[in-house]
Amino acid sequence: MLAQTTAEAPVGEHPIPERHADVHDNRILLTVIGVLVTVLVIVGLVAFTHPTNNGLAKAKAVQLQQVLRHRGLPVAPNLAVLSSSLGTDGGVVCKASGYNLTDAILNQQDSGLGGSPSASRVLPVESEIVNGQLAIIDVYCPSRAAAFKAHFAKYKLYNLVRP
Repeated sequence: MLAQTTAEAPVGEHPIPERHADVHDNRILLTVIGVLVTVLVIVGLVAFTHPTNNGLAKAKAVQLQQVLRHRGLPVAPNLAVLSSSLGTDGGVVCKASGYNLTDAILNQQDSGLGGSPSASRVLPVESEIVNGQLAIIDVYCPSRAAAFKAHFAKYKLYNLVRP
């Protein structure tokens, strides 16, 4: 028995199993997948719309910088950042329905830390959060400014950020 296990394997061609006989099947599949991925990438690049960064967007960004400086906010963002992120229509700030993001930030700061009310403490709410968003609304979608002011009138805000 030991002699049979030490015998050398036969030399020469072995028959290829039927499932691997056609090498072109894999090439066709990989080619189809490659073409499909390429088409999807091209469609994605064409369909992606970047916020408008034209003369109107830059003019509104300059106006927003002036409003921010006039209101005493410590640092106005870069003109290129404002024009590319807010575009001509105010971006997400004006498109968002309601005040969910600002409400969430302020309520999180107002509720404090900890899992239960007894373990939490009230944190001061920064007025710059509301003032910054209000400046964007004043410039890009002024029709929403009055409702925004009325909504956040109930919050007690503090000036914590110092230049």
